[in-house]
Amino acid sequence: AASAKARADQAVAHLQALKAQAEGSPALSSSMPPASVSAPPVAAPAAAAAVPAEAPEAHSGTNKLRMWVAEKRAKLFMWAATTAADKGIPQAAMIKAKADQVVAAFEALKEQAAPKNMVLG
Repeated sequence: AASAKARADQAVAHLQALKAQAEGSPALSSSMPPASVSAPPVAAPAAAAAVPAEAPEAHSGTNKLRMWVAEKRAKLFMWAATTAADKGIPQAAMIKAKADQVVAAFEALKEQAAPKNMVLG
């Protein structure tokens, strides 16, 4: 972690020096210390590199978020279709068709998630 911070600080200093050179003030860049050669990056331990299997709770949260987003999107598209029709916008039929597609996708997502959420008693 300390070497990563040192490399990040070096990168920032180097970027500032390049910016100063580009702006035409070489005095700032000459006062910058030369970039030192850092050690090669250390490989992460094999255990840390392995991707842990996701817990079922993580999928549940993701599914709830997807459902929430899909529901909000369906409501937004339905509102847009209704508003377009009420205002007599020529594209109202096209907007309604798209809204119907979004609602159908939301309904399919709900049905797909329903068996997982059902509790047998």
